[in-house]
Amino acid sequence: MNDLDWWVWLIVALVVIAIVVAIAAAARRAGEERRREQHREKAAGLRNDAMETAIDAQRTSAAAAAATADADEKRLEAERLQAEAARADLAAKERVREADQIDPDVSDEDRTPGDHEAGRDRDVDLDRRRDADRVDSDRLDPDVTDRDPSPGDGEVGRDRDVDLDRRRDADAGADRRDDGNVSR
Repeated sequence: MNDLDWWVWLIVALVVIAIVVAIAAAARRAGEERRREQHREKAAGLRNDAMETAIDAQRTSAAAAAATADADEKRLEAERLQAEAARADLAAKERVREADQIDPDVSDEDRTPGDHEAGRDRDVDLDRRRDADRVDSDRLDPDVTDRDPSPGDGEVGRDRDVDLDRRRDADAGADRRDDGNVSR
């Protein structure tokens, strides 16, 4: 080994250093290329996600536009029906006026409920009071029990105390079964 000159050793050392530098540069380029490829894949994935999101947004926008159109159509239909109802109401009132002009004595009947004119609308509260008075008079009348087809036989009728049944239901707790026994 001593036979070799120093300059040969210098050339060998320079070649080894060059090879090491070349290997390091190649590894660095390969790493950068891998990072660029990963960034490209990540960007492509983000672009695909963005396209899918844009398509979903377009679908949602189209659905919203269709719903808005349907709502507008329904609103227009409701307005048309309201206008038709108003025309029908006006026509009915006009017919009532014509009938009153032809024969005013017949106007005591309730032909147009809801027009709030005196003598035409039925007094529902008055009808209820009359029904309640009739029931009260039946209770006071001793012959009513004779007309009851099922006094005291346990069937639904005037002999059943509904409030008692409600109180029994309210007394039953959550720990009771259907037969009324306490569960253990």
